Amino acid sequence: MTEKSYALGNVRKKNEKRAHTLFDPEQYEEHKRPVAVMMGRYMLRHLLLLYREFEGDLLMPIVLGEIAHHNIDKFYYLEGMCLKSRSDTPPGPERLKQQDSTNAFSISEATGIPRETVRRKINKMVKKGWLTKGPKGEISINELAVDHFTNDFNKKLLIELLSTSECIADLLHAD
Repeated sequence: MTEKSYALGNVRKKNEKRAHTLFDPEQYEEHKRPVAVMMGRYMLRHLLLLYREFEGDLLMPIVLGEIAHHNIDKFYYLEGMCLKSRSDTPPGPERLKQQDSTNAFSISEATGIPRETVRRKINKMVKKGWLTKGPKGEISINELAVDHFTNDFNKKLLIELLSTSECIADLLHAD
């Protein structure tokens, strides 16, 4: 067993234990179909928003997301299932200056998307002004992308996610 698979096994066990504290497994069994419908509806809305935002190209948000997370990964850590900001994380634009860049090969390896496809998606997003590409092919998300997605797009998703979560929680905690 590799170190990575051992760690993933431990995460799964913790998640299973945590599930029992988040909701009653018997309530889930009783309501699993409507829960599946609510979750499916949220996921479908999420995919449709991505489809519209990325002009029908659903690989582009995967590539952008992987680049962004690689760029900012050093500013966060996991505490249980929660992502926490490190205390020494620089604010706003300064964080972008200190982020780690990545490249098409690393993104291809991380996502399983062919490198040439990743390269094309990167070039499209450079043209949109969402990514900055350095002279050696290093890629970083920039302020335009951060502003674009955090101002309106993520707000819509957050409202839907929290609303869906509340509906599911109400169902699973019903007496």
